[in-house]
Amino acid sequence: MNDMIRPGDLFFTTSSSIISKAIRARTWGKFSHVQIITRPISEPHGKVEVVTADAEGVVCRDVRPHEWENYEIMTCPEMTKEQRENVVKFSLQQIGRPYDFVGLSSFLLYKEMQNDSRWFCSELVYVAYKQAGIRLQRRVKQDFVSPRDLYISPLLKPI
Repeated sequence: MNDMIRPGDLFFTTSSSIISKAIRARTWGKFSHVQIITRPISEPHGKVEVVTADAEGVVCRDVRPHEWENYEIMTCPEMTKEQRENVVKFSLQQIGRPYDFVGLSSFLLYKEMQNDSRWFCSELVYVAYKQAGIRLQRRVKQDFVSPRDLYISPLLKPI
C-alpha cells in the first residue's frame, strides 16, 4: 500500500478521546480527524509525514503509532501533480498557526464563531484543496466542514 500513497493524499483517523467521540457523534462519521500527507515514506524510518491541525496547532510530523489503529487513506485520483504540490505547499505554509478551538466549538454547535487566523483539521484540508482548484464538497461551508464531509466527497477514493 505504501507505494500507492502520494503527497496530498488524506489520512483519516479517530481515537477514543472525548473530543473524537463528540465529533463523530455530531457528524455521524467514522473518523474525527484528517491530515494532509506531505511525504508518503520518510526515509530511512519508513514513516508517513503529515501536516495536521490539532491541539498543538498546525504542525508537520510523522503519523503517530496510535493513529494507525483506526485509519483510512484517501486519494483524489483526478489531482494533477501540480495540484498535489500546491496542497502540500499551502499546508506547509500554515505551520505554526494556532488550532482553532473556537472554530471547533462553532462546528460542534453549528454557530459561526470562526477565527480566520487559526485552523481546525478539516477546515485546513478543505482550504488547502480549494486553493489548488479542488472543491471536495460543494454544499458545506468552510467553517462547518467536518472530517466526515471530506471522507464522503465523491472526488476521493480509498487507497
